[in-house]
Amino acid sequence: MSRKPPDPFARITPYALGASEEEFPSVEGSERPLKLASNENSLGPSKLAVEAARRAMEQSHRYPDGSGRLLRGALANRLNLPSEQILLGNGSTELVELLSRTFLVRGGWAVMARQSFIMYRIAVRAARGRCREIPLREMRHDLEAMARACNPETGLVYIANPNNPTGTYVTTSDMERYFRCIPDSVITVLDEAYAEYLDRPDYPSGLNFLRQGMRVVVLRTFSKAYGLAGLRVGYALAPVDVIGTMEKIRSPFNTNRIGQAAALAALADSEHLERSRESNQLGLRFLEEAFRGRGMRFTPSVANFLLVHFDRPGEEVYASLLQDGVITRPMGPYDFPNALRITVGTPAENARLLSSLDRFLGPSRGRTSLI
Repeated sequence: MSRKPPDPFARITPYALGASEEEFPSVEGSERPLKLASNENSLGPSKLAVEAARRAMEQSHRYPDGSGRLLRGALANRLNLPSEQILLGNGSTELVELLSRTFLVRGGWAVMARQSFIMYRIAVRAARGRCREIPLREMRHDLEAMARACNPETGLVYIANPNNPTGTYVTTSDMERYFRCIPDSVITVLDEAYAEYLDRPDYPSGLNFLRQGMRVVVLRTFSKAYGLAGLRVGYALAPVDVIGTMEKIRSPFNTNRIGQAAALAALADSEHLERSRESNQLGLRFLEEAFRGRGMRFTPSVANFLLVHFDRPGEEVYASLLQDGVITRPMGPYDFPNALRITVGTPAENARLLSSLDRFLGPSRGRTSLI
């Protein structure tokens, strides 16, 4: 009797996709579904990016530039960095996976926060690597504990800054102390997917550490503040040798012609980016004040979402809001079973969210408590 071979991926829990608007078609006479689940830009993409994408469609019978030369060149000019230190990815998620496949050979270790972007854990285990997950401290990365967790077999440390799903960040002084403790052999991955939303003097740009010669890979994306989540364009900034090694196993044509064209146009549209920042700041303040007024608990955020805590399972609140066509994200997979992650929307969307919360939870939730 033959035995089933062991499954090397048995310990991997698939990434839980959020509900989409297409799953909840509008009923005649009712409001369209409102998606506040995936931290997308509520203003949508730049008009310049949309037009560039349309023009690129006319050449969709041709393969894209495999290296993304024009987009990498524009990023190099914007960031004052050689294009040889820039690598494009099918969203920054592909780059998370590529880093694990490249630098976690023979069961190497990666260190990450326990309650951070789940794809770090999945990518490491898919590459046959091993994870050390460090609990958050006061809802932020515990960088000192993460540095102590490194051993001679540690290849990567993943740090989301700001962190998903808490919306918190570590400061420049935090990062400087971390780099004084981390072994030189370790590559630190600074995931800055939400960095464009920040305007804090103590926020540490990973690019500064890269310029200082640190073994750093900075991940950024056009999916969030630039509003191009559906086109999947991200990029990595890293030392030349790190980029060169990743290039060896990068899939050719991993970013498509339309995505490259739209990202290039979005990068040039500084007005749209500024509008997106301002809209998010206004919406974030509005929701925080509204939640405080209702006595609701939440984690203060610097990103474009809030982690909201309830006195009941988050799945229950999620299901209740879904009856009203409001789509949020339950955070059970992130060890926050009584929480939802809620994206900041437009003024009208935020008002609709509050109306639904009031309908199902009541307008007053008791004494306010921030987490």
